[in-house]
Amino acid sequence: MYTEHFPPYSFEQDQHVTGLNTELVRRTCEVALLKCDFQLMPWLRALETTQRTPYSGLFSTARNAMREKQFQWVGPLVHASANMYWLASRRDEPPQDLEEAKKYVVAVARGDVYEIYLLSQGFEVGVNLIQFNSKADAVLPFLHGKVDLIIASDLILPVWLEQHQQTLSAVTAVIDLSTIGNNYLALHPQMPIATVERLQVALDQLKANGEFDALSKQFLVKPSPSSR
Repeated sequence: MYTEHFPPYSFEQDQHVTGLNTELVRRTCEVALLKCDFQLMPWLRALETTQRTPYSGLFSTARNAMREKQFQWVGPLVHASANMYWLASRRDEPPQDLEEAKKYVVAVARGDVYEIYLLSQGFEVGVNLIQFNSKADAVLPFLHGKVDLIIASDLILPVWLEQHQQTLSAVTAVIDLSTIGNNYLALHPQMPIATVERLQVALDQLKANGEFDALSKQFLVKPSPSSR
């Protein structure tokens, strides 16, 4: 199972990959009686590794029409609606839609679903898109005014901002991107359908018995630690 540094969903602590969706996928594997190993790497490398590795999976992966046929899907996992964010301290007016956003520089992670979506909407790398290895890497340049807009959710962004001694009051949500897709476990197309079904049944069981909600409360009560 491959994932990226994406707290509180996935991060490394004491040389151990953990996080809300990591532990949810780990428990899903256990309930399904499957042995799953977890590796953390930059998103694009995790995506490409999963695409060429049978019996592998990738999370937290946005499921949408662009990706539907590339993987088999188990989920949904924990997710929140995404927005483009603007620094609240700026004196100029923020963009109100994607067309206006093209006048600014938007931070994206290489290979991320939002990069793919914005490219399909006419954005260009090196013009109004700047690429980072991970979503969180864009936060400091954004706070310093070197990037105009970042993409995050109100669940994820407080964790990133806390690492730089900031809170949600420092930013303003300006463009809704919630239609791009919810978080899932994306499985290689060669994964046996019986295994996919076992994982889905196991995840549904965790939701029914309360473990899903308990894990959410455990990781969302306080910010997750930064990567070590």
